[in-house]
Amino acid sequence: MLTKVLYIAGAGRSGTTFLSLMLSQHAQVYNIGQIRDLPLALLEQEICSCDQPVPSCSYWGAVVAQVEKLHGAGALQALTEGMQLFRKAANADPRWGELAVRKALTQDHAVFLEAFRDLYIAAAAQAGGRLLVDSSKSVDLCLALSLIPEIDLHVLNLVRDPRAVAVSWAKVLKRPAVLRGRTRNWAGRQRRLQVIRDLNPHRFMRLRYEDLTERPRHWIEAIQDWAGLTPDLSLFTSRNTADISWLDTHLFPPANATVLKERRTDIVITPAEGWKHSKNAHLHAMAEEVTFPYAETLGYRRDS
Repeated sequence: MLTKVLYIAGAGRSGTTFLSLMLSQHAQVYNIGQIRDLPLALLEQEICSCDQPVPSCSYWGAVVAQVEKLHGAGALQALTEGMQLFRKAANADPRWGELAVRKALTQDHAVFLEAFRDLYIAAAAQAGGRLLVDSSKSVDLCLALSLIPEIDLHVLNLVRDPRAVAVSWAKVLKRPAVLRGRTRNWAGRQRRLQVIRDLNPHRFMRLRYEDLTERPRHWIEAIQDWAGLTPDLSLFTSRNTADISWLDTHLFPPANATVLKERRTDIVITPAEGWKHSKNAHLHAMAEEVTFPYAETLGYRRDS
């Protein structure tokens, strides 16, 4: 039986957690947050959104126990090492569209891919076989999932205006060189996601954050239909408001800190416009310098 995964890819600060929460309101969906950070969350004894330490969480504790049963104690830390090696190799040769490159990655990192597969299989088993929504975002880990035959993968590329992303990152990244590098990475991720799309276009959807917030009901229904779910929009209480239940969501730090702190049970979905303020003009200029004209291919304009 295939393990169904809807992987939300793209850059940080683009609304992936916000989208994952809306998608997880469907009865056949389970939100696993950024599963790539699970080993760190275990090590740091982070608190899950169910209010239990991740090692003691009824969901993650059972997932980890199953993986360790198959791969031995400390399997999650070994998985981290394998993940780092895979990501390094994948980023060293971006010719992912070539069969020989994918075969080499599959053969050279077979142990990691097996453990990575078993992590998702265990997560799906604990979720009752529901579709897993993973908002890890990393494109190289998306590639890893695409190399695993037992994973039924849908890739949702949530993309946001790079100037808005830069302004959002500037709130937490105070070093200009780091911020510039993170902004440049926006374009790099989008280019690599085009390769992922070309490998299986029917299982790939690109969605602009701006379009999602303008017509949330339309796009949530479109995503549900594309992912093979019976559309259910009962989470919406009006055109742009929704009720959020956390019952089928197990998020944990270090990601999603603000979302976890607020733990909202109702949200208002509106386009974010504050980033356009003239006080952010220097950030707009920086983002345009490193992401345009490429950003124009995704529908963003310099004068918008």
